[in-house]
Amino acid sequence: MVIATADVARNASSKPVWIRGIDHRLDCHQLGSRDLTRSPSTELAGQKAGVGTGKIDIAELHAPFTHQEIILKNALGLDDDVRINPSGGALAANPMMSAGLARIGEASRQIAGGAAERAVAHATSGPCLQQNLVCVLEG
Repeated sequence: MVIATADVARNASSKPVWIRGIDHRLDCHQLGSRDLTRSPSTELAGQKAGVGTGKIDIAELHAPFTHQEIILKNALGLDDDVRINPSGGALAANPMMSAGLARIGEASRQIAGGAAERAVAHATSGPCLQQNLVCVLEG
């Protein structure tokens, strides 16, 4: 994956993948001050990035713990038709400080390979989803 301007992307690839929306939000880091079954920052980042503006084919969610996948799916409003983590996600491998970026790369790879037209990628930091980045990609 190479992130470049539109002109460079068009010259480098016959099927570039476009970032259509991206947003990063934070929740309170003090764990006792919020409902840990929800991720308001993911919900807001998803809204601002444009997750709900079109059909999502796949979602690469940075959920290093199984319960987080459920929380993130709900926060992003993803229905049962969306394929979640076709790459295996962060449960398959969670290299620190790069697993979230890998989710964007995997979503991009799915689009470039023709398996999806529109995808959402998610990256998080903090043991309880305190920081959340949502990126919407299209082919």
